[in-house]
Amino acid sequence: MANLNLRDCVFDAKVLVFDKDGTLIDFHTIWGARMVSAAESMVSACKGDDDLRDRLFRTVGYSLERNQTFGSGPLAVAPIAELETIVATVLYQAGISWDEAVTLAVEHLTKRMVAPPAADEIRPRANLVSLLRTFRDAEIRVAVATTDNRLPAENCLEVLGIESLIEQLLCGDDRTGPRKPDPAVLLDIAESFGAPIDQVIMVGDTVSDLKMAKAAGAMAVAITGGAGSREALEQQADIVIDSLEEISVI
Repeated sequence: MANLNLRDCVFDAKVLVFDKDGTLIDFHTIWGARMVSAAESMVSACKGDDDLRDRLFRTVGYSLERNQTFGSGPLAVAPIAELETIVATVLYQAGISWDEAVTLAVEHLTKRMVAPPAADEIRPRANLVSLLRTFRDAEIRVAVATTDNRLPAENCLEVLGIESLIEQLLCGDDRTGPRKPDPAVLLDIAESFGAPIDQVIMVGDTVSDLKMAKAAGAMAVAITGGAGSREALEQQADIVIDSLEEISVI
C-alpha cells in the first residue's frame, strides 16, 4: 500500500476521513448565505427587529459584518436538529411562545438548511474527482463524516461527482451509530475498514474535528480557509494544510 505525503512528512495511512463543509467544499458560500436568509425570514415573520436578528447571529456563531462563521460555534459544528433548538431558544427568549418559536425555526431555518444544495452553492476546494481517484487507486480508503443531514449531504456529493469515490458517509441525522463529534465515529470507520486507528487521518476545518481525531487516537489534519481560524487550528492539529492538494500519494 502507498504512503501519504503531507507537508513533506510521510505517513503510513490506510484511511482518510474528510469533513464536508469547509473541507471538501467552501463553507461560507452555502451555510453563511443560508443562515442570513433564514434569520431575515424569521425576523420578518415574527415582526422582530435588527436586535433579534443580531442575537440570532451571535448565538449561532456568525458575523454578518465579516460574512464569517466562527469555527467553534453551532453553525459550524452542530447538527441541524441542535441548531434548530438553539434558534428556537433565542426566539423564545425574545418573548415568543415555545410552540411558535419551534414552528418558526422549522419553517424558516431547518427547511432551508436541509434543502438540496444548488450547483451554485457548492464550490469544491480542490479537483476532488482527480484527488479521490488517486487515493482509491492507491488503495487508501476514503470516508466523509459530517454534521449535515444525509439527504443534502448525498446530494452534495452527487453534484460534486464524487459519490462513487466515497466508501462511507456518516451524517448528523443518522438514526444508528455515533455522530460527530463523538470519537467513536472514527473508531467505527477504522474498524469497518480493518485499519488500526493510528493509520486513520481526519481532515477538517474546525477544532471540533481535530479534538475528535485526537480523542480517537487518529491523526488530526487541519485545513485552513474554512470555519476555523488558523490560530485555533494550529493549537490542536498535528499538521496544518492550506489545500487538499497538499495531500499526495507516494
